Amino acid sequence: MSRLFDVYMAVDWSSANSPSPTRPTKDAVWVGERLASGVNSYASSGEAYFRTRTECQRLLRGRLMRHSSRGLRVFLGFDFAYGYPAGFASALGLDGELAPWRSVWDEISCLISDGEDNRNNRFEVAARLNARCGDRQFGPFWGCPQRSQQPNLSMKSPGYPYSVKPGLALERLRLVDRAQRGVQEVWKLYGAGSVGGQALVGIPVVRRLRNDARFDAFSRIWPFETGFSSEVTPDKGPFILHAEIFPSNVPETLDPEIDIRDQDQVRAVVSWLARLDEAEELAQLFAAPNTLAADDLDTCTEEEGWIFGSA
Repeated sequence: MSRLFDVYMAVDWSSANSPSPTRPTKDAVWVGERLASGVNSYASSGEAYFRTRTECQRLLRGRLMRHSSRGLRVFLGFDFAYGYPAGFASALGLDGELAPWRSVWDEISCLISDGEDNRNNRFEVAARLNARCGDRQFGPFWGCPQRSQQPNLSMKSPGYPYSVKPGLALERLRLVDRAQRGVQEVWKLYGAGSVGGQALVGIPVVRRLRNDARFDAFSRIWPFETGFSSEVTPDKGPFILHAEIFPSNVPETLDPEIDIRDQDQVRAVVSWLARLDEAEELAQLFAAPNTLAADDLDTCTEEEGWIFGSA
């Protein structure tokens, strides 16, 4: 077995509704990048700070273009949920020919508006999606500033399982969220650990990068498009693998010299990936978790997704 990737990239995302400060700070968008040993034909960007999601997306596309033009294989991970608890696509009436995860990604991407100044409509979109999930007034999405409350979106959790209709209720957590300590529910849109807001404005970005005409032929989403397999990359590039990450499950020691935790975490993630890949230990983390039954594996690959590195 040989190395899987030539480049490792990790993104610490944000759902902020305005540009982050000019001076690098926490709770903003950070990208970490590291090249595998021996890939030294040009400099890596290290860590980069972005005031807006649009700036970050432009940088990512540019780096992916440069890497792919050199035939390199890239791991690219964002730190928000790529999927929702099973049944969400059906709750939205998206029972069609597409896989549930893809239907949800397409629907969110059609609804979300995210400007170059970070102004976005995530609360309005959540309220619209809630309205399609049955006759109850609030849920499954919840959490917003008081000024953003509206008929179908509350500041408080609706409680779970959230009944959509007879025979269909949405759980609070995905299968992987129950296995991973410290993960917040993807329905939560506001406040500490509000991964739900990040997912609503982040999924369209991953979708655009995945489907970009420059990358479509060699770009895949793990595990939705690859399944759980230790053989996720070709022997040679170009290739881009998108995967959901959770920096807190990376066992690397953080650098006390770095004041901003977000910057420190993306550095730790790419260092961890590179170290495991060099030791030929990375491939096993793409395989099916031993804790999942066959039906659960299908649920993860068709709808819920999985956090890379979770047991």
